[in-house]
Amino acid sequence: MKNFIYTAFLLLFIAGCKPGIPSDIIQPDKMALVLNDIHIADAYITTIPNLDSSKATAASYYNGIYKRYEIDSALYNKSMIYYAQHPKVLDEIYDKVTKGLTKQKNVLVKADSLANAKIAKALKVKMKADSVKRVDSLKKVTAPQKAKFKADSLKKVLAVKKADSIKKIDSTKKSKALLRKIKRKKRADSIKAAELIKKTIKKK
Repeated sequence: MKNFIYTAFLLLFIAGCKPGIPSDIIQPDKMALVLNDIHIADAYITTIPNLDSSKATAASYYNGIYKRYEIDSALYNKSMIYYAQHPKVLDEIYDKVTKGLTKQKNVLVKADSLANAKIAKALKVKMKADSVKRVDSLKKVTAPQKAKFKADSLKKVLAVKKADSIKKIDSTKKSKALLRKIKRKKRADSIKAAELIKKTIKKK
């Protein structure tokens, strides 16, 4: 019995002496929350093209995070150095950070899909209303307006046909003129050739 008591006491003593996270370091659960917010801030800051603006925004965001968790940059840096020296604990912290960020992403995606569905529904309703208005406005067109519209359409068709026929006439005239020019040139060339032949015969 005494041996059992001594063994139990020894185990409790060893467990009590096991080194934990120092009190002057941000504790793992709190550190996971801090890192979660810092990663969100970093993701936003990378979208700012201007370097000076991004630095100013980063400083403002980080100060807000430090204030929220009642820490400062010195304590944050000291904690990061400590956890970098204890990678197993850091891995556990980042498991929590990853789960938190994934959960937030899923919430945002769901919210976006709901918002997009609402916008799509509103657009569908608007398009239907517009089409009904268009049909109503066409129904209200009077007989004289219809006749005028028909007359205007006919005028446009006739104007297009007239323009096409004028173009055809012009192209025909140009073709004929070109043929006449070619014929004249051939005639002139044949006359020149005949004269050259006559001159050659006379010389002989």
